[in-house]
Amino acid sequence: MNEIVNKIASKYCDLGKSTISDWETKSKIIEYKKGERIVREGQQRHKLFFLIKGSLRAYYTDDDKRITDWFAFENEFITSSTSYFTDEPSLHFIETIEDCVILETEKNNVELLCKNHHDFEHLFRVILSKVIVQFRYRIASIQFKTVKQRYDSLVKQYPQIELTVPLGDIASFLGITQETLSRIRASKE
Repeated sequence: MNEIVNKIASKYCDLGKSTISDWETKSKIIEYKKGERIVREGQQRHKLFFLIKGSLRAYYTDDDKRITDWFAFENEFITSSTSYFTDEPSLHFIETIEDCVILETEKNNVELLCKNHHDFEHLFRVILSKVIVQFRYRIASIQFKTVKQRYDSLVKQYPQIELTVPLGDIASFLGITQETLSRIRASKE
């Protein structure tokens, strides 16, 4: 757990020893194989996930078509936001792109940790702020940037994305076809 907390501290904020100890008792580290769904559409999954190893995608389905709207990589948090924050069934799936190791904390335990530890409450606010800003950038990108600019921004944010994420998911995230993505990638070479 100390190694995990050090990763969290380097990207988000420091946590005290009592907070770390309490969090350790209120969470689980779970290993998932590639292709496993950790959240299903329609499921109520009130958990906060911290990705220790691997990568995840969140997606909707529409007429059997998968529409990717969120990626998470090592040292990032992800949740089914609809289910977590509104107690409604999840609107999307969260699935492993590769084998993953994930720290899972139930919502009620997150709330207890926030209530009992100011530094954990601060961590939770930092996580939410980063996610909100990330989604605002995504919306602005879709509204104001060209497809090539969106692709370049994604690769800049996640330089290794093309090594782990299927091109179909990248294209879906960008709102384009895989053929268009192939043309954009070919023009860079």
